[in-house]
Amino acid sequence: MVIQQRVVVVGAGPRGLSVVERLAAHSAAHGIRVHVDLVDPFPPGPGHVWRTDQSELFLMNTPSLFPTVIAADGALAVPALEPLRGVSFERWRRGVVAGEITPVSPLTDEQRDQLARLTPQGYPPRATYGRYLAWVFATLRENLPRTVELTVHRAEAVDAWVRTDGRHRYSVELAGGVVLPADAVVLALGHLDAHLRPSQKELVDGAAEHGLTYWPPTVPADAAWPDLPHGETVLVRGMGLNFCDALAQLTEGRGGRFTTDLDNPERLVYHPSGREPKIVAGSRRGTPYRAKPRLRGYYAASLQTRFFTVDAVRHVAASSPGELSFDRQLGPLIRKDAVWNYYVVLARTAPDAFLGDPRAFLDRLDEILTDRTDVNWARKSDALISDSVVPGRQLQQARLARPFEDVSFASHDEYAAAVVHYLDRDVHGSLQGEDDPVKMAIASLNAARSVLKCVLAEIGISDSSWVHELQREFEPFVEGLASGPPVLRIQQLAALTRAGIVRFLGPEPRFVVDRSEGYFVAASPWVEAAPVRSRWMIEAMSPSNDVHRNISPLLTHMHERGLVRAKLMETRDGASPETSTGLDVSRERPRGAHDDDAAAGSFVYRAVGDKDAVEPGIHVIGLQLSSVQWGVSIAAEAGAPAHLGARTIADADAIAREILGEPRARQ
Repeated sequence: MVIQQRVVVVGAGPRGLSVVERLAAHSAAHGIRVHVDLVDPFPPGPGHVWRTDQSELFLMNTPSLFPTVIAADGALAVPALEPLRGVSFERWRRGVVAGEITPVSPLTDEQRDQLARLTPQGYPPRATYGRYLAWVFATLRENLPRTVELTVHRAEAVDAWVRTDGRHRYSVELAGGVVLPADAVVLALGHLDAHLRPSQKELVDGAAEHGLTYWPPTVPADAAWPDLPHGETVLVRGMGLNFCDALAQLTEGRGGRFTTDLDNPERLVYHPSGREPKIVAGSRRGTPYRAKPRLRGYYAASLQTRFFTVDAVRHVAASSPGELSFDRQLGPLIRKDAVWNYYVVLARTAPDAFLGDPRAFLDRLDEILTDRTDVNWARKSDALISDSVVPGRQLQQARLARPFEDVSFASHDEYAAAVVHYLDRDVHGSLQGEDDPVKMAIASLNAARSVLKCVLAEIGISDSSWVHELQREFEPFVEGLASGPPVLRIQQLAALTRAGIVRFLGPEPRFVVDRSEGYFVAASPWVEAAPVRSRWMIEAMSPSNDVHRNISPLLTHMHERGLVRAKLMETRDGASPETSTGLDVSRERPRGAHDDDAAAGSFVYRAVGDKDAVEPGIHVIGLQLSSVQWGVSIAAEAGAPAHLGARTIADADAIAREILGEPRARQ
C-alpha cells in the first residue's frame, strides 16, 4: 500500500488514544492513507496513570457517567468508527454487565460484581477505567480501515529532530536506538516526572545523610506501600486526591475494615488490623479537599448558570479594549453565579435563615446581580446579605477552602477534633446534595470550570492575569472545592481520625530535617504543640505538570535542538517574565473547520521553538498545553459539546484534520 502520511504519536494514554481514534475516523471518512506509530512504554489505552494492574482501592474522582474518550454523537463532523460510536465509560460498563461487550482481559468474579454494583453516579476504580481504555484501543485496532496502518512501540521516545534528507521531515528515536520517520509528531505526553524543588532536594539530602526514608512526588500506583512500617509515625505532605490513595493503601490495603456507625448512618467506624502506621498529615489549607456532593448527574439539575456563560464573556470581550483580566471581568461573573445558587437553595431549604421574606430578598438580590452597569454590585449585595441573612448562614467564599485560617489550637488532639467536626459537616452536606446551599455554591464553581476552559482556550486573558490571578489565586481555591474525592473518602478519613490512626499538623506546616537529631520534623504555626518527628515522610502528590522542570529525555533533546520551548508569560511588573508550566505553541483553526460546524471552537496547537519559529509538523495535546489551556488534566465529558466538556477530543480531531490534509477553512 502506498502510504501518504507517517505520524508518530508519543504517549498512548487517553489523549494519545483519542488522536489515533480521530486519525482512523478521518482516514476512513476521506480515504486518506496514514501510517501511525504509537509510542509508549506503558500499555496503549491505559498508559501510565490508568494501567489495569494497579490496586482496586484507587478510585477516580469523577463518577461513572462522566469520562469518555469517544465524542458524543453529533459532537464532531466525523463520527467514530461504528463499533466505538457512542461508547463512553458508562456505556461500556453497562455493556459489559449485560454481556454485550467483552473486556480485553477476562474479569474476576469480584471485578464483575464491582461493575454490576457500580451506578452511573458511583466512582469506579482507576484500574476499571483503564480496562475501558484498553477495550477502546483493542476495538479500534481490530476495526481499523484499510487506509490505516498502526504500529505499537512499547518503548520510550528519547529524541526527535528535523531530517536533512529523505521524504519525511522528522525522525523520532526510541530507547534502544530504533529511529522512526515521520511527517508529523504528536506530543501527547501526559504526566511526566519532574526535577525536585529546592526544598524537596534538601529533604532528599537530609534523608540520605541520616538514613531516613523520603518519598518524592509519584504516581500512587508506582509507590511501594508495603515498605512503610506499621506502628510508626509517617509524615504525609498533601491532602488532595493522592492523600486519599495513601490512606486507602495504609488502612484497607493492610486489612482494616470500615463499617457503618449504627448510631449515625452518615458515619463510618474503622476496625484496625494492627498493621497501620500512625499517619500525621499536613497541607497549606490544613484540611483535605471537600467531598463531591451526591447528585443524579455530574452537574446539579437545579443549578442556575446565569452570569458566567461563554456568550456573556464574548459580550464582555467585544466591549472591552485589550486583553481580559480574570479578576476584573471573569471572576465577578463566577462569583455572581455562586452567590445566586447558594441563596436560592438557602431560601428553599431554610427560610428561617432570613430576617425577612426570603422571596423579597431573592428579588432584590436578582436586581443587584443582573445590573451589568453597576460596578458596586459586590458592595450592595454584601450589604443586603448582612442586613437580611442570619449571621452564620451567610456565604463566606474565602472560608470554604480555608476553614481554619487565622485560628489557633492548643494541641494536635484539639485540632483533630475540630477537623473531624468539619469533615462530618462536609459529609452531611454532600449527602444532602442539591438541598445543601454550600454544596450548591461549590457545584456552581464546578460548572464554571467547564465554561472557563472554553473561555480561556477561545478568548483568553492577559499573561499577567493568568499568572497572578488565575494560576496563583483562583486555581488552588477552586481545586480544593470542586476537585475533591467521593464522599466515601471523607467519611473514611473522619473514621480514621476518630480511631486515632490519623492526626493533622495544621495549616501552613513546615517540613524540615533536624540534622542534630536525625529526624524529619514538621509543625504548623497554628497548632501550639511539640513538632512531630518521624523517620518516614511521603509527598502525597503527583509530579508537577511543568515542562520547565520535567526530566523527559525527549523534551530535553527537543529543547536543545530548538524545536520546543516553555512559554514565557509577562508579569505585572513587565520586567521579569515567568516561565509557564506548558510549552509555547501557536494556535490556528484546523483544516476544514467552519464557523457553523462542530469544530468551530477547536484549534491546532503547534510547537514554537528557537527564534519564534513554528514547527509545522509538531503538534501538542493535553497537559503540555497548560500555557494556553486551563484544566488540562480533566477528562473529556461524556455527552458534552466539543468546545466545552469534550475539548480534548476536539483538539485530537483538529490534529487529525490538519495532518491528513483536508482543505483548510477560510480564516
